[in-house]
Amino acid sequence: MSYRHLPLTCECGEVPERILEIGLTAEHELVVHYWCSVCHRAVCVSKPLTDCWRECPEPDATPRLLAALPAAPTAADAEFLQSMGISYPSS
Repeated sequence: MSYRHLPLTCECGEVPERILEIGLTAEHELVVHYWCSVCHRAVCVSKPLTDCWRECPEPDATPRLLAALPAAPTAADAEFLQSMGISYPSS
């Protein structure tokens, strides 16, 4: 799974040590709530989900999990299907 890091910084420039809550608003925004350990205040940052959608990375051309799978069914695949009562068609 690929993802893009969303940078979070307080107005004082401090990066949060931990996030207290993540949520969604009725206005379709992502909300991140954390405590700034430098200026000692609660920080609540919101971002429209449409902006989040636009900033999503492009999907990989070949997902890593699918690339690791064998291209053709194996004897183990046929055996597994048979154990579930499914007959694998012969080619």
